[in-house]
Amino acid sequence: MKQKNRGSSLIRTVAFGLMALSLSACAGGGPSARAIVGGSESTVASRAETLPYIVVDVDESIATIVSRSLDVAPQFFGDQAPTPVIIGVGDTVQISIVSSSETGFLDFTTASISPISSTSLPPQTVRESGNINVPPIGRLRAAGQTIQSFETLLERRLGEVLIEPSVIVELVDRQSARVNVAGQVAAPGAVPLTEVNTRLIDVILAAGGPSGRTEDYMVRLSRSGSTHAVSLQRLYEDPRFNIIVRPGDVVAVEPADRKFTVLGATGNQTFRFDEQEVSLAEALSQAGGLQSPRANRTGVFLYRRVPRDVLASLGADIAHIPGNEITTIFRFDFTEPSVLFTANSFDVADGDVLYIADSVNAEVTNVLSVLTNFLPAPVEFSRDAIFGQD
Repeated sequence: MKQKNRGSSLIRTVAFGLMALSLSACAGGGPSARAIVGGSESTVASRAETLPYIVVDVDESIATIVSRSLDVAPQFFGDQAPTPVIIGVGDTVQISIVSSSETGFLDFTTASISPISSTSLPPQTVRESGNINVPPIGRLRAAGQTIQSFETLLERRLGEVLIEPSVIVELVDRQSARVNVAGQVAAPGAVPLTEVNTRLIDVILAAGGPSGRTEDYMVRLSRSGSTHAVSLQRLYEDPRFNIIVRPGDVVAVEPADRKFTVLGATGNQTFRFDEQEVSLAEALSQAGGLQSPRANRTGVFLYRRVPRDVLASLGADIAHIPGNEITTIFRFDFTEPSVLFTANSFDVADGDVLYIADSVNAEVTNVLSVLTNFLPAPVEFSRDAIFGQD
């Protein structure tokens, strides 16, 4: 009878351990996922579609091509030749008239006769009608004309009453063509484009310049429904980005909040970076590397949406995947001797997700850990414990 009780006790102990293991997933302070999704009052909305993706095994040549595709210069707005300044409604112009006469003009300031007369009319704002008043010929339409064409018109009309007049038109204040500057600048607001070739740096400085360190900011330029960004530091260093702005452009100086996320065996962390280029090797270093025994050195994956043409340049088979951007998983095998060169050539992009898979040993260790946590401590069985003493 004693032997039977001890055997039953052993069975109950093992059963209790298995029950504890099965119930371990239910531990916590709230309802289980099954209770939430499978509840009688729940309605799950799902299209049940599988997102197509492509896996790319990365070597150093692929890393170089992909990193080169991150260069913002080819996608940034191209510089164009300056366009003539067009006078518009709300602009203020000043007209200076120079004329000559054989009989001369009386110069009241010097009380002498001068063969040349110079007159500057008071500055005038172009009215809603587009006209300004030019004595002695009356109203003339200025809106829609360039500075040069308006000077030619004035000389022709003034030539009807003056002898060989010469006219100079100056745009004192240009309100019809402005660029809006927003964000982290000293004086955000509208910046008039009074010069023919006003450039991107010009309007940022006209708005008071950045309110902090240059390396802390990104510049976003929006034009005709498109937006492109460049770091402020690179804008200052690379003339290709200091383009001529256009009326209606919107320039935003914003904090350089670029980040990537690391998930998996090394822990879950989000890192921010201010540098223009951060390599995968540097990103892994920030995340603590692959020293953790959980890390699978053959299972380092980087998730990113990649433009279709970039994958096509790699020779990837993407004919069956629609869209201009394709979900791509870049795989790195850190058991290969050359992978460190590859990781150093592969640049991380804003929004990347780096996933480090668990090793097989770590998965086994996790299972053993659960058993250790939830099963009773093992009993040292002996023949006497099982069958009793004679």
